[in-house]
Amino acid sequence: MSDDGCREPGARILRSVRGVRRPGHARNVPIGAPDERGHKDGWSLVCFKNGDPQYHARDAGSAADASKYYGTAWKIAKLNIERASGQSLVVMGHLRRASAPAKVAHKFSHPFVEARDGITWAFQHNGSLVNGPESHDKIDSQIIFGMILDSLDGRSPEAVAKATGGARATAIEKYGGFTSLNFMLSDGQSLHVYRDFQTNGQYYTIYLDNFGEIVVAASEPILAMKADPIPRGTLHTIGPDLQLQRFEIA
Repeated sequence: MSDDGCREPGARILRSVRGVRRPGHARNVPIGAPDERGHKDGWSLVCFKNGDPQYHARDAGSAADASKYYGTAWKIAKLNIERASGQSLVVMGHLRRASAPAKVAHKFSHPFVEARDGITWAFQHNGSLVNGPESHDKIDSQIIFGMILDSLDGRSPEAVAKATGGARATAIEKYGGFTSLNFMLSDGQSLHVYRDFQTNGQYYTIYLDNFGEIVVAASEPILAMKADPIPRGTLHTIGPDLQLQRFEIA
Protein backbone atom coordinates (compact mmCIF):
# COMPACT_ATOMS: atom_id res chain seq x y z
CA MET A 1 0.00 0.00 0.00
CA SER A 2 1.44 3.31 -1.05
CA ASP A 3 0.78 5.30 2.08
CA ASP A 4 3.67 7.71 2.30
CA GLY A 5 3.60 9.81 -0.84
CA CYS A 6 5.62 7.38 -2.93
CA ARG A 7 5.03 7.15 -6.66
CA GLU A 8 4.97 3.37 -6.91
CA PRO A 9 2.91 0.55 -5.39
CA GLY A 10 3.68 -0.25 -1.79
CA ALA A 11 1.83 -2.19 0.87
CA ARG A 12 -1.43 -3.94 0.09
CA ILE A 13 -2.96 -4.68 3.48
CA LEU A 14 -5.77 -2.43 4.61
CA ARG A 15 -8.53 -4.02 6.61
CA SER A 16 -11.40 -2.96 8.76
CA VAL A 17 -14.11 -4.88 10.54
CA ARG A 18 -17.52 -3.65 11.70
CA GLY A 19 -19.44 -6.08 13.89
CA VAL A 20 -22.40 -6.24 16.24
CA ARG A 21 -22.91 -8.99 18.78
CA ARG A 22 -26.28 -10.64 18.25
CA PRO A 23 -27.97 -13.21 20.49
CA GLY A 24 -27.41 -16.83 19.54
CA HIS A 25 -24.55 -16.19 17.12
CA ALA A 26 -20.95 -17.27 17.49
CA ARG A 27 -18.42 -14.72 16.35
CA ASN A 28 -15.65 -15.59 13.94
CA VAL A 29 -12.87 -13.04 13.54
CA PRO A 30 -10.94 -13.13 10.26
CA ILE A 31 -7.26 -13.92 10.51
CA GLY A 32 -5.13 -12.20 7.90
CA ALA A 33 -1.53 -12.83 6.89
CA PRO A 34 1.26 -10.58 5.66
CA ASP A 35 1.63 -10.27 1.91
CA GLU A 36 4.36 -12.57 0.62
CA ARG A 37 6.28 -9.51 -0.59
CA GLY A 38 6.56 -8.28 2.96
CA HIS A 39 5.05 -5.34 4.83
CA LYS A 40 7.63 -4.70 7.49
CA ASP A 41 7.76 -0.92 7.73
CA GLY A 42 5.07 -0.30 10.30
CA TRP A 43 1.77 -1.49 11.71
CA SER A 44 -1.15 -0.17 13.69
CA LEU A 45 -4.38 -1.42 15.25
CA VAL A 46 -7.36 0.66 16.37
CA CYS A 47 -10.45 -0.58 18.18
CA PHE A 48 -13.67 1.21 19.13
CA LYS A 49 -16.34 -0.30 21.38
CA ASN A 50 -19.83 1.19 21.22
CA GLY A 51 -18.34 4.30 19.64
CA ASP A 52 -15.61 4.82 22.23
CA PRO A 53 -11.91 4.31 21.48
CA GLN A 54 -10.46 1.36 23.38
CA TYR A 55 -7.07 0.62 21.86
CA HIS A 56 -4.64 2.34 19.52
CA ALA A 57 -1.24 0.72 19.19
CA ARG A 58 1.34 1.28 16.47
CA ASP A 59 5.03 1.04 15.73
CA ALA A 60 7.59 1.00 12.97
CA GLY A 61 8.96 -2.33 11.86
CA SER A 62 7.37 -5.69 11.24
CA ALA A 63 4.16 -6.70 12.98
CA ALA A 64 5.25 -10.33 12.78
CA ASP A 65 8.20 -9.54 15.06
CA ALA A 66 6.35 -7.23 17.46
CA SER A 67 5.07 -8.61 20.75
CA LYS A 68 3.10 -5.36 21.12
CA TYR A 69 1.17 -6.20 17.97
CA TYR A 70 0.17 -9.65 19.21
CA GLY A 71 -0.60 -8.30 22.65
CA THR A 72 -2.93 -5.65 21.26
CA ALA A 73 -4.59 -8.13 18.92
CA TRP A 74 -5.25 -10.43 21.88
CA LYS A 75 -6.74 -7.59 23.92
CA ILE A 76 -9.10 -6.79 21.03
CA ALA A 77 -10.04 -10.46 20.62
CA LYS A 78 -10.73 -10.71 24.36
CA LEU A 79 -12.85 -7.57 24.22
CA ASN A 80 -14.84 -9.15 21.41
CA ILE A 81 -15.34 -12.42 23.31
CA GLU A 82 -16.54 -10.64 26.44
CA ARG A 83 -18.87 -8.07 24.89
CA ALA A 84 -22.57 -8.46 25.49
CA SER A 85 -25.44 -8.70 23.04
CA GLY A 86 -26.08 -5.43 21.24
CA GLN A 87 -22.57 -4.09 21.77
CA SER A 88 -20.50 -3.20 18.73
CA LEU A 89 -16.85 -3.10 17.74
CA VAL A 90 -15.05 -1.32 14.95
CA VAL A 91 -11.54 -2.69 14.37
CA MET A 92 -9.07 -1.19 11.90
CA GLY A 93 -5.65 -2.56 11.03
CA HIS A 94 -2.83 -1.71 8.65
CA LEU A 95 0.51 -3.28 7.71
CA ARG A 96 2.85 -0.90 5.94
CA ARG A 97 5.55 -1.02 3.30
CA ALA A 98 7.34 2.28 2.77
CA SER A 99 9.05 3.46 -0.40
CA ALA A 100 12.16 4.79 1.35
CA PRO A 101 13.94 4.23 4.68
CA ALA A 102 13.32 7.86 5.66
CA LYS A 103 9.60 7.16 5.63
CA VAL A 104 9.82 4.31 8.13
CA ALA A 105 8.75 5.85 11.43
CA HIS A 106 6.32 5.28 14.28
CA LYS A 107 4.41 8.46 13.43
CA PHE A 108 3.71 7.31 9.86
CA SER A 109 1.96 4.05 10.78
CA HIS A 110 -1.74 3.92 9.91
CA PRO A 111 -4.47 4.12 11.10
CA PHE A 112 -4.00 7.70 12.20
CA VAL A 113 -6.17 8.88 15.07
CA GLU A 114 -7.27 12.45 15.74
CA ALA A 115 -9.98 14.09 17.84
CA ARG A 116 -12.07 16.93 16.43
CA ASP A 117 -14.91 18.62 18.31
CA GLY A 118 -15.06 15.82 20.85
CA ILE A 119 -15.16 13.05 18.22
CA THR A 120 -12.26 10.63 17.76
CA TRP A 121 -11.61 9.68 14.14
CA ALA A 122 -9.42 6.88 12.78
CA PHE A 123 -8.19 6.87 9.18
CA GLN A 124 -6.14 4.65 6.90
CA HIS A 125 -5.36 5.24 3.24
CA ASN A 126 -3.91 3.62 0.14
CA GLY A 127 -2.38 5.85 -2.52
CA SER A 128 -0.46 9.07 -2.98
CA LEU A 129 -0.82 12.63 -4.20
CA VAL A 130 0.77 13.43 -7.56
CA ASN A 131 2.57 16.47 -6.13
CA GLY A 132 2.82 15.65 -2.48
CA PRO A 133 4.07 18.05 0.19
CA GLU A 134 7.80 18.76 0.38
CA SER A 135 7.73 18.60 4.17
CA HIS A 136 9.01 15.43 5.79
CA ASP A 137 6.77 15.98 8.82
CA LYS A 138 3.74 14.37 7.17
CA ILE A 139 3.07 11.79 4.50
CA ASP A 140 0.39 12.14 1.84
CA SER A 141 -2.09 10.04 3.79
CA GLN A 142 -1.95 12.44 6.73
CA ILE A 143 -2.52 15.37 4.38
CA ILE A 144 -5.61 13.68 2.96
CA PHE A 145 -6.88 12.85 6.45
CA GLY A 146 -6.50 16.49 7.40
CA MET A 147 -8.38 17.65 4.30
CA ILE A 148 -11.32 15.42 5.19
CA LEU A 149 -11.39 16.50 8.84
CA ASP A 150 -11.12 20.18 7.91
CA SER A 151 -14.18 19.82 5.65
CA LEU A 152 -16.33 17.86 8.09
CA ASP A 153 -19.48 19.44 9.46
CA GLY A 154 -20.63 16.78 11.90
CA ARG A 155 -20.38 13.00 11.87
CA SER A 156 -23.39 12.08 9.73
CA PRO A 157 -22.84 9.95 6.61
CA GLU A 158 -23.94 12.91 4.51
CA ALA A 159 -21.31 15.12 6.17
CA VAL A 160 -18.60 12.53 5.51
CA ALA A 161 -19.70 12.22 1.88
CA LYS A 162 -19.52 15.99 1.42
CA ALA A 163 -16.09 16.14 3.07
CA THR A 164 -14.87 13.31 0.86
CA GLY A 165 -15.92 15.22 -2.24
CA GLY A 166 -14.19 18.33 -0.93
CA ALA A 167 -10.97 16.47 -0.22
CA ARG A 168 -11.05 14.91 -3.68
CA ALA A 169 -11.43 18.32 -5.31
CA THR A 170 -8.58 19.76 -3.24
CA ALA A 171 -6.32 16.83 -4.11
CA ILE A 172 -6.86 17.56 -7.80
CA GLU A 173 -6.69 21.35 -7.66
CA LYS A 174 -3.86 21.78 -5.14
CA TYR A 175 -1.80 18.62 -5.55
CA GLY A 176 -2.26 17.78 -9.22
CA GLY A 177 -4.38 14.71 -8.61
CA PHE A 178 -3.71 11.35 -7.00
CA THR A 179 -2.87 7.76 -7.72
CA SER A 180 -5.59 6.61 -5.35
CA LEU A 181 -7.83 7.98 -2.61
CA ASN A 182 -8.77 4.58 -1.22
CA PHE A 183 -9.50 5.03 2.47
CA MET A 184 -11.35 3.77 5.50
CA LEU A 185 -12.57 6.25 8.11
CA SER A 186 -14.42 5.68 11.37
CA ASP A 187 -15.73 7.67 14.30
CA GLY A 188 -16.36 4.46 16.22
CA GLN A 189 -20.04 4.42 15.29
CA SER A 190 -19.90 4.10 11.51
CA LEU A 191 -17.29 2.82 9.08
CA HIS A 192 -16.81 4.77 5.84
CA VAL A 193 -15.09 3.02 2.94
CA TYR A 194 -14.12 4.82 -0.26
CA ARG A 195 -12.38 3.66 -3.43
CA ASP A 196 -11.12 6.12 -6.02
CA PHE A 197 -8.14 6.21 -8.36
CA GLN A 198 -6.70 8.04 -11.35
CA THR A 199 -4.34 5.25 -12.36
CA ASN A 200 -3.91 1.49 -12.01
CA GLY A 201 -7.44 0.63 -10.98
CA GLN A 202 -6.71 -3.09 -10.94
CA TYR A 203 -4.18 -2.50 -8.18
CA TYR A 204 -6.16 -0.02 -6.07
CA THR A 205 -8.98 -2.26 -4.90
CA ILE A 206 -11.21 -2.48 -1.84
CA TYR A 207 -13.54 -5.38 -1.16
CA LEU A 208 -16.58 -5.22 1.10
CA ASP A 209 -18.80 -8.03 2.30
CA ASN A 210 -21.47 -8.63 4.94
CA PHE A 211 -21.21 -11.94 6.80
CA GLY A 212 -24.37 -11.47 8.85
CA GLU A 213 -23.03 -10.19 12.15
CA ILE A 214 -19.81 -8.78 10.77
CA VAL A 215 -18.92 -6.54 7.83
CA VAL A 216 -15.38 -6.81 6.47
CA ALA A 217 -13.58 -4.31 4.24
CA ALA A 218 -10.15 -5.20 2.87
CA SER A 219 -7.80 -4.22 0.09
CA GLU A 220 -7.61 -7.90 -0.87
CA PRO A 221 -10.45 -10.39 -0.38
CA ILE A 222 -10.35 -12.70 2.65
CA LEU A 223 -12.86 -15.16 4.13
CA ALA A 224 -14.35 -15.99 0.70
CA MET A 225 -15.42 -12.38 0.21
CA LYS A 226 -17.22 -11.27 -2.93
CA ALA A 227 -14.97 -11.47 -5.96
CA ASP A 228 -15.64 -7.94 -7.20
CA PRO A 229 -14.23 -4.78 -5.59
CA ILE A 230 -16.51 -1.92 -4.67
CA PRO A 231 -17.06 0.58 -7.51
CA ARG A 232 -14.92 3.64 -7.98
CA GLY A 233 -16.22 6.97 -6.72
CA THR A 234 -18.86 5.69 -4.30
CA LEU A 235 -18.62 6.14 -0.53
CA HIS A 236 -19.89 3.09 1.35
CA THR A 237 -21.03 3.73 4.92
CA ILE A 238 -21.76 0.91 7.37
CA GLY A 239 -23.79 2.10 10.35
CA PRO A 240 -24.14 0.70 13.87
CA ASP A 241 -26.88 -1.66 12.65
CA LEU A 242 -24.58 -2.90 9.85
CA GLN A 243 -26.89 -1.38 7.24
CA LEU A 244 -25.11 -0.04 4.16
CA GLN A 245 -25.56 3.41 2.64
CA ARG A 246 -23.98 4.55 -0.63
CA PHE A 247 -23.11 8.07 -1.71
CA GLU A 248 -21.92 9.00 -5.19
CA ILE A 249 -18.82 11.19 -4.97
CA ALA A 250 -17.26 11.13 -8.43
